[in-house]
Amino acid sequence: MRVRPMVLSRIINGEVLVLLSEALSPVDQCGCGDTGYLTSRTLPIALNLGAGKVINVPVYTCSSSMCDEYTIPSAVAPRLDEIAEEMEAKELLSIQFSWKPTLEDEASDYQDSLAQGFIWRFHRRSYEDAQVLLVINGDTILLQSKIDPTEYYTLKRLEDSKEGIQFSFSKFFEEDQDLTYEKFIELEPSFQKEIGTIKMEELEDMLLEEFGETID
Repeated sequence: MRVRPMVLSRIINGEVLVLLSEALSPVDQCGCGDTGYLTSRTLPIALNLGAGKVINVPVYTCSSSMCDEYTIPSAVAPRLDEIAEEMEAKELLSIQFSWKPTLEDEASDYQDSLAQGFIWRFHRRSYEDAQVLLVINGDTILLQSKIDPTEYYTLKRLEDSKEGIQFSFSKFFEEDQDLTYEKFIELEPSFQKEIGTIKMEELEDMLLEEFGETID
């Protein structure tokens, strides 16, 4: 995974999270003012030939399923203007969002940021049978079982492949029931047993099946 040397600090739930800043930050602000995570959404767009729509536009939205607000990243807004012109010229009412062909590096970085935004959404999430302890480096989720506090699980992003963004799902036991970031880094990765590999689009459903419903 390529990263750039710039570092971005954000405040989430009272904690400072240090994130790698790439083409788009994985975390910014939702339109409602809460923490926003990078995701994609279909947006309406006004055209001379009628009401159009752009599919999979990068936006920041919060974790609340009741919130319809969003924020368009500053790097995306001018590209939407260009897409609108393309739609007018080609008389299209619907189109997939895309970066310019000359911005291949930025498009690749966007995929990295999109994955990180997805991962940060799990920060402090709690399920019936497990809770998220840590989100590490924007690529790893550490969960602790509520049934057996010495039982831990990790979801770590793998290098991108033809199958899309995937995560390795692993399990380990540790007598320390208050596992810290420093202790986890000391232990990782030799102590884990891999359970399987999960695609990003299947991850949320898998966690619900494995650990039960989320708890607010």
